[in-house]
This record gives sequence, C-alpha cells and structure tokens, in this order.
Amino acid sequence: MKFLFSFLLLITIAAADQRPLPKVKHMIDTHIHLYDPTREDGIPWPPKGDEVLYKPHLPAEFKRVSKPTGLTGVIIVEASDRLVDNRWVLDLVKGDDYFVALVGNIDPYADDFSEQLGKLKKDPRFVGIRARNGSAKKKIDYSDPKFLASMRELAKNNLSVDILANGGGVEAVKQVDQLARTIPHLRIVVDHVLGYDFDGKAANPEWVAAVEKLAKNKNVWCKISGLYQRSVQQPAPHDINHYRSVLDVLWKNLGAERLIFGSNWPCTKNSGDYTSFVKMVNEYFSAKGQEACERYFWKNAAEAYSLKVD
Repeated sequence: MKFLFSFLLLITIAAADQRPLPKVKHMIDTHIHLYDPTREDGIPWPPKGDEVLYKPHLPAEFKRVSKPTGLTGVIIVEASDRLVDNRWVLDLVKGDDYFVALVGNIDPYADDFSEQLGKLKKDPRFVGIRARNGSAKKKIDYSDPKFLASMRELAKNNLSVDILANGGGVEAVKQVDQLARTIPHLRIVVDHVLGYDFDGKAANPEWVAAVEKLAKNKNVWCKISGLYQRSVQQPAPHDINHYRSVLDVLWKNLGAERLIFGSNWPCTKNSGDYTSFVKMVNEYFSAKGQEACERYFWKNAAEAYSLKVD
C-alpha cells in the first residue's frame, strides 16, 4: 500500500510539472547504468531485493524515456566490478552514436591494471574508470603507491577518473583534494554532488570549507547528478529548494566551468521519471543564464572526458 501511494504521488507530481526543458545546443547525460540481471552470470548490482532496479535496464528503454527531453548523447558508467562487463556494455551499444562513451571499471590495485587499460582504451568510447569509496570492500587508500601509479597511468593516457564518494562526507572531499594535488594533470570527476546527503537544511559548514579547498584544484569537476538518491527524504522532493543551499556552495566555488549534468538513471525511478529530473536541474541552471546551461549540459562534460562534440 505504501509503494502504491508513493507511485500515485509521483504520477500526480509529474502531471503537474510545467517547468521547461533545457534549450541548449547539445545535452549529454554523463551518468547512466545499463545492465541485465537475466544474463547467465547475473549481475553484482543492484541487489535482488530492489523491486524497482533489479530488472533489465537496456538501451531501448533509456532512449524512449530520455529522447523527449532533448538529450543528444549519453555516457554509460559501469556499475559492475567485473572486468568482463566493460566489454559487455560496449558491445551492447556498438554502432549506436547516442551512447558516446563509457566510464568503465578496472581495479586500480590489480597487477595487470596497465595491460587491461591498454586493451580497453583501444575502443575510442572508453574515456576512463570509476573508483569507489565509502565501504570497507571498495575503500580507496589515496596514499597507496599502487593506487597512485594507476591514476598516473590514466593521466598519461589522457583518461579520467570518476570518484564515487557516496557516504564519505567531509573526509571524502578531503581525500579527493589530496588526489588532485598529488596528480594535478589527472582529470577527476566526482559523482553525485560529492556524495552529499540532502536534508533540506543549510549546507554543513565543515563540508563547505572542504569544498572551498577542493575547488582550488582546476583538474576537478563535479556531477550535479543523483540528487534524488542523495536526498534523505524519500521519495525525494522535486522542489529545487530542497537542494539549493548545497548547489549554491558548488556554484560559488566550482562555477559555470566545472559542474556537469548526469541523471543516475535508472536510480531516478525511485523518486520520479527521467523528465522530472531534467526539469529540476534545468530550473536551477537556466536561472544562471544561457552560457551556464550550455556548459552544464554538455561543454564541461566534453572537457572533463575529452569528448569530440561539434
């Protein structure tokens, strides 16, 4: 009954949402996941108990829900920690120009990291890897020589690293700052608003101070993505004011040049449809002017991931 009530509420909100869609030259969603739990070997994520997410999420569905928003390109982020799944998703979208790039997965502690990186970067759609933080299994040691050697290998090959800092709080921001200063020529993209947990209140002053320091590194970008998932209140509010104080901190410090659009689809399904998310972030950035929108929705992504976009 609770699920049904939440679903009906979301339908009502979506029907009443009159906010405009972006009017930009291009729009690139830099953060979606594609996977299929019916594959013979299954998938490591999401968990089987998630009734919304644990089902096939494949290109045809994403194109159907995203194209009406004006989206022109997509970057897939590999949610699996299995090396073979990089090739699976690249093959899945082979020949489809809508899917412009893959942020893949290679264990930065693997002895054969350079070898695996060499194989994957032969595909021009492979633009970097995602490193995870926030759990004992995936905890990153930012001072570990092996990890740093892998990050230098990425930089050497003109590839980027996405950092998943969910649950890391202030400490995660400080660790990314440490990495950015250690390897200043490495392009770093921090996912999902630096992993901030939105509670509708003013931004945590300690976090604000950490962001101010992090922003001094010109090799760091931040995805304004996953807002629904990072909301403490669930289903997440569609009111931009719930997120505004944190977004204002990021805007003040990273400015128009280093904030990037990403949805985190299909995780958006838990709180609303794809269009509702696009409209919500557009409400914030359209108020900053046309050039801010162009930069947020595609130009910054092209720079962070070294994409060729006309």
